[in-house]
Amino acid sequence: MSITNQRLLSIQDLSAWILRVGVVLSVLIMLIGMLVSFFHNGMNVERVERSTFDYRPSVIADGALHGSGKAIVEIGIYLLVFTPIMRVFASMILFIFSERDWLYALITFAVLLLTVAGLFLLH
Repeated sequence: MSITNQRLLSIQDLSAWILRVGVVLSVLIMLIGMLVSFFHNGMNVERVERSTFDYRPSVIADGALHGSGKAIVEIGIYLLVFTPIMRVFASMILFIFSERDWLYALITFAVLLLTVAGLFLLH
């Protein structure tokens, strides 16, 4: 196995770990939010069906600080959404500093910009 293949595997391994950790943490946070919501307010189907997702981070952070289970679940959802974005960002950093492959770094940066722009421009 050449050095390039070993480095490429490390990029793949890092990407896999970022995805695993991100998904596990987001699921744990969402479960905690569900438990908090259940024990504080009780959970019924009607309330869950009528509830909407508030996408403003300041509102979510304020709700989580005040013990809102729904806000904690929303933090888990945010983490789940940002996990692949962090994977792309980490790949770009590794392409720049480890591989010194400027073409792949530029392509990865373009993918990162398009992903983040799509996330913020989506209303």
